[in-house]
Amino acid sequence: MSEPLLTVENQRTAFATGRGLVRAVDGVSFTLERGRTLGVVGESGSGKSVLSRSIMRLLPPNARSSGEVRLGGRDLTAMSEKALRALRGPEISIVFQDPMTSLNPVMTIGAQIGEVLTRHLGMSRKAAKARSVELLASVGLPQPDVRVDQHPHQLSGGMRQRVAIAIAIACEPALLIADEPTTALDVTVQAEILDLLARQQAERNMAMILITHDMGVVAGRCDDVAVMYAGRIVEQASTEDLFRDTRMPYTSALLASIPRLDDPPHRKLEAIAGRPPDLIHPPAGCAFSPRCRYADDLCRSQPPALEDAGRGHRFACWRPMTMEAAE
Repeated sequence: MSEPLLTVENQRTAFATGRGLVRAVDGVSFTLERGRTLGVVGESGSGKSVLSRSIMRLLPPNARSSGEVRLGGRDLTAMSEKALRALRGPEISIVFQDPMTSLNPVMTIGAQIGEVLTRHLGMSRKAAKARSVELLASVGLPQPDVRVDQHPHQLSGGMRQRVAIAIAIACEPALLIADEPTTALDVTVQAEILDLLARQQAERNMAMILITHDMGVVAGRCDDVAVMYAGRIVEQASTEDLFRDTRMPYTSALLASIPRLDDPPHRKLEAIAGRPPDLIHPPAGCAFSPRCRYADDLCRSQPPALEDAGRGHRFACWRPMTMEAAE
């Protein structure tokens, strides 16, 4: 059996603050095969975005990181910054939440795409501009020959996100990380962006990590799902298994919060009671126990390990749910 494209082993990322050490990612491990999509789901503050930056090795100076990240057999954690810069773009790339913070406001769209092409592929400026127009057309941007000379503020939010995707796929990376790429967009544009990512992935046989807080997004767009809570993966399975045989109460609560078309009018939306834990002073046992209706003394005193239930389905829970309870 061939080696997975991406292997993350016991990744831990913490940030030194005035209040103490924030354990944003706390012992995360998973693998990802070429051409497959992994959805990483969880509430805000669960560690999803920090995990993506840990994989990319894009962490601020106050971060403390340990563990191992291997891409195509190469250990990213052992690489120099110069080697990582050469890797980002051709091998691994990322689309951030807000394109207005990731795009340079004083550079034209063509210059920003062209910078990637000239730096990593050695193209001339003329060839890079022509290729930039082709890339803008491939991501569905209207009038790409006009947009290439415009600045980010002249485009709508959906157009800017398409530009960000064009930059990310310019060098045809093996792995694309999409960090909540539709957060600031309206529902119609969200679907267009997600469809675009799926097409680009299929055409290029990329592996993709899709980070979101919406279980509805991953339902039909991901091969596998990893549910994160308080910096840890608390349940992971194929998408079909996760929705059919939910075991972790937190995962069940996320599923219950999805609005349904057949719900009666004015039905109150389900919400998860309580607040996420303080990552500086987390609970002694299961991090979800203060909010879990099934928690007992064991849950509150000892953290559960991530157990394999078969078929690649893993969950961390002392009181796993039955299928009947999940329904």
